[in-house]
Amino acid sequence: MTELTADQDAVRRYLCDDAPDARLITVRLGKTKNDVLNHQNMPSAVKTLCEELVAAACILSHMLKFDGEMILQVKGSGPITMMVAECSSEGRVRSTAQWSDLGDAHTFEDLVGTGYLAVTVDPRQGERYQGIVPLESGSISGCINHYFENSEQLDTALWLASDQTTVGGLLIQRIPEEGGKPQRERSNWETLSILAETIADHELASEAGPLLIYKLFHELNPRGLDPWNIEFGCSCSKERSSRALKALGEKEVRQMFAEQPSLSVDCHFCGRVYQYDQADLEWLLSDQPPRSDTLQ
Repeated sequence: MTELTADQDAVRRYLCDDAPDARLITVRLGKTKNDVLNHQNMPSAVKTLCEELVAAACILSHMLKFDGEMILQVKGSGPITMMVAECSSEGRVRSTAQWSDLGDAHTFEDLVGTGYLAVTVDPRQGERYQGIVPLESGSISGCINHYFENSEQLDTALWLASDQTTVGGLLIQRIPEEGGKPQRERSNWETLSILAETIADHELASEAGPLLIYKLFHELNPRGLDPWNIEFGCSCSKERSSRALKALGEKEVRQMFAEQPSLSVDCHFCGRVYQYDQADLEWLLSDQPPRSDTLQ
């Protein structure tokens, strides 16, 4: 199997010659996870969960292979009130979160409380699809596995883990062969599940995908397909920030400008600041394109 370099951030799909009814997908992110989150000054517990959410978004985006964005969002009643991770079909990811004082909270249940995980497929053409599951499974991977149980016709399981330098994930999915053999399919799936359960968190987080797959499933003769490289990329723009202001309504926007000479809209994902002054007010409330000279 072709070996990935230690610092390559990528998703990779695998097929097994001796388990043709299954597919495997791995993700490993090092530099990218730091690029996505380090500028946001998150507590370590929040950062860990966001890292896992990003890894999951990468795997699900690659699994579905559509033109658009995969969006995973957690909303809860705990100290972490919101987390979101997005992965585009070009392999660009971003993530952010909202939280208050974590206090003594350290478990997933303590951190997020009650609420839901939303899985949104947002294609550039066609209709948006969203599935929602409650936050009742003790982890990001547990909630996504609950989602699979409710929505997928195929057996699917996901594992996620992170450490200080990398985050990794593994997905296994059963694919019935046309006119296939049910008993053999079941046997292969059980074998894959048993082998996958032996993985330790530190291995999942730190080891390159091909090495991880070989260690777990070498007896099934796995073959790695071409990697899909992942990088940090934010889709914010002056146009989007302008739409956010317009959504407040003309009366509200005029009142804000009456109270202060300028407004700023911060992108929580990347830290960009979009500035608006009095000269922007009329085009902001019209259908004219935004000025390009007020991006800082």
